Amino acid sequence: FARAYEPSVLRPYVRMLSVALVLTSLFDREVNCRRAASAAFQESVGRQGADSFKHGIAILTAADYFSLGNRNESFSNISLTISKFEEYQPAIIHHLSDVKLIHWDQEIRR
Repeated sequence: FARAYEPSVLRPYVRMLSVALVLTSLFDREVNCRRAASAAFQESVGRQGADSFKHGIAILTAADYFSLGNRNESFSNISLTISKFEEYQPAIIHHLSDVKLIHWDQEIRR
């Protein structure tokens, strides 16, 4: 989507999109989904501009392709790093408390 729209068109939706992509890249059960969300976030930061996606470069540095390959690393360490950014902290807390604590897969709840 980042390629298809001018930054001015996406600007009203950037916050919602960035939070959704970050949550998916951190907490999805499947490694391919985490990596795909990270790639979409990376493309968005590159094409829409780092000014539109707050802390985009720092997030991409922390949540790269290889680090997201390990679920425990993603859930435990990378999420803590990204939660320090106030734009993402409430969404991360909300997602963990409302989704992950009651997830059907016991491995995710651990």
